[in-house]
Amino acid sequence: MFVARPPTKPPLRRDLHLVRAVRRSFTGPAEFLADPPNRARVGEYLADMARPYAREVPVALFGEPPSPALGHSYGEMAEALIGPAVPADEPVDLLVLAFSIHDLRPGRQTAAYLSHLTPGAPMAFAICDQGSAAAFTGLRIAREYAASAGIRRALLVVVEQAALPYDCPAPVPAQHRGVAMLYGDGLYGDGAMPRARVADVRQHPGVPPGDVARLAAADLAELAASHHDVALVLSDALAAVWAAPAAGRVRVMPPGQPSTEVWWGLIDELTGDADPVAPAGHPDLLVAADYDPHLRYLCLTAFDTGSRWS
Repeated sequence: MFVARPPTKPPLRRDLHLVRAVRRSFTGPAEFLADPPNRARVGEYLADMARPYAREVPVALFGEPPSPALGHSYGEMAEALIGPAVPADEPVDLLVLAFSIHDLRPGRQTAAYLSHLTPGAPMAFAICDQGSAAAFTGLRIAREYAASAGIRRALLVVVEQAALPYDCPAPVPAQHRGVAMLYGDGLYGDGAMPRARVADVRQHPGVPPGDVARLAAADLAELAASHHDVALVLSDALAAVWAAPAAGRVRVMPPGQPSTEVWWGLIDELTGDADPVAPAGHPDLLVAADYDPHLRYLCLTAFDTGSRWS
């Protein structure tokens, strides 16, 4: 039996800094689906799960040869990201896997599998059923762990795959994509990515479209109160209902990648791949913001980048 007790002394509170990020697009289908028995098991499982909802899973998709329309495995995608994101001498304390739609390996506890592959064998769990808000929730939880448990390093892996073997009312992503972001206490890093401190994570559930612009503008004003130059990375869904945000630079991401798009754009801003029509100069606050119009989550994450330019 495992017994947990309160700590005997206050934990060391830590800020989190984004110190390394890796992103990649993938082609499908997943490699494990090349094996006929694997395809048969997955096809049977998904057919059983879809039947009560009057969804049909075509048997031909799982025949021989495997259909290129089959989807991907988050385990395979994340494994390709973890290696370059986490050096062997930088063990991770916490791993959070964030996704929206399921992948094509439903029998695997993917977060636990990824813990086994990650230096440090971190505590790991997944966040789903929150649409594009899942990654923001993951970062908020990691930040709470850093503040209360004193963890030094947290890995946030955001993945989305672009094919489901049945009709789905919600749009699926345009491509298989993944982003892995290693957050740390700011005391290490190889300089490959300029560091950015996570200043705040804000999430608002149940926000109707007509209230989004007002609430997002109020949050942005509070986050930017002590900063001179602010850049904003917006999802296409949020840009559709927030027409004129008050920021020095606004990058609107193209549609098609609801889970990874703002994090992809965040990396572009931090690494200097700036919009050629954007004004020159470097912001001291970078805000990534998203709105899920189906689940009505409004999310903003602010990164203090001012120390980068000092």
